[in-house]
Amino acid sequence: MTIYENSRSMTSSGTLEWACRGSGAEPAWRLSWLPNRLTREQARAGMELDEILSGPDSAANPQAQARADALAGELGLSVQQALALLHDRMHDRHS
Repeated sequence: MTIYENSRSMTSSGTLEWACRGSGAEPAWRLSWLPNRLTREQARAGMELDEILSGPDSAANPQAQARADALAGELGLSVQQALALLHDRMHDRHS
């Protein structure tokens, strides 16, 4: 999967989640699945985390799990919390 970035947004080639930059000083980024304001680096971490957790083989891949743990930590979350937030987001989209 690929994350497409510019100065105002980030999107994924493999998921429907996104990040966008709001106005004002940092932290000014927002992830579609996380309500907190984030730095650009945290927004990128959230996008990468979403891609890892959305991958069909990530649960069986120890390296992907280690990376997911590190990325979730950058957001102040556990992987389980991130999964719950992403699940809620997916459910909201389908409702």
